[in-house]
Amino acid sequence: MPTKSFVLAGPSFVLPGRIPENVLALKDHVSEVGLTLFHSGECLEYTSKDLPDELADNGLSYHVHLPLDLEWNKGAQHVLDVVHALNRKTSYLAPSKYVLHPPDSAELMEKFAGLWMDCGYAPETLLLENVRTSDLTEVWGVIQDFNLGICLDIGHVMAYDQYNLLEKEDIMDRTSLIHVYGREDDSGHAPLRLITDSGKLMLHRILSEIPSGSSVLIEVFHLEDFLDSKRILLEMADSWGLEFV
Repeated sequence: MPTKSFVLAGPSFVLPGRIPENVLALKDHVSEVGLTLFHSGECLEYTSKDLPDELADNGLSYHVHLPLDLEWNKGAQHVLDVVHALNRKTSYLAPSKYVLHPPDSAELMEKFAGLWMDCGYAPETLLLENVRTSDLTEVWGVIQDFNLGICLDIGHVMAYDQYNLLEKEDIMDRTSLIHVYGREDDSGHAPLRLITDSGKLMLHRILSEIPSGSSVLIEVFHLEDFLDSKRILLEMADSWGLEFV
C-alpha cells in the first residue's frame, strides 16, 4: 500500500490563451493549478476575463508563481506592493502558497519577508525557489529566521549543479512544492521522458523525504508533453509505493 501521497499540479500555461482555457484543459488531469503570473505588468492588468469567478467553483486548489520580472532594484517595498496587488486579484481562489524567485541580496530578502508578514501572510506560504542565479545559500539564514518555505526545482538542481542544496538543514521539511520535468536546456523545460537515471534517483529521494501532502507541479508548458509527463510520473511513483491525488 502507498505510504505517502502528493497533490498533482499543473501550470496555467500549457496552451496558448488565457488562464480559464488552460484551467479547463487541466481540470480533469490535476488537483491543483499553479497560476503562472510571470509578467507583472501584464498580470496587474488582468480582469474578470483572465480570472473569472468560476475558477473558484471547479474543485481545484491553487498556488501562485509570482512574477519573474520583479524590480528588486527599486527596493523591497516596491516589490511587495506589486506582489500584494497581484495577490488581491487571486485571493478569492485561496492560494495555499506563493512561489518567489529570491533576490541576490539577503538584506532585500529579509526586508521583503518582514513586509510579507506585516501584510498578514503566513511566512510558510512564501516559497523561495532555487533558480539559475540563486541556490538559496545567500538567503538561507533569512529562510530559517522567518520560517519561510521552499519550492524545490529539480531541473535547476541538475542544470546548475545545485546538489549541495539537498543537504541543507531541514530543507526537506520546508519543501511543500517541487517542480518536476525532464531537464532544463536551451529550449526550456523538457518533458519528463528525458529525465536521466540520476534525476530519477534524486526525485525518488526528494519525494521520500518531503512531507506527505506536498504539491508536485509538472512544469512543462505544452499540453501533450504535460500529459505524457504525468503518465511517466505516475508510473515512477507507483513503482516507489507513492501516490498522487
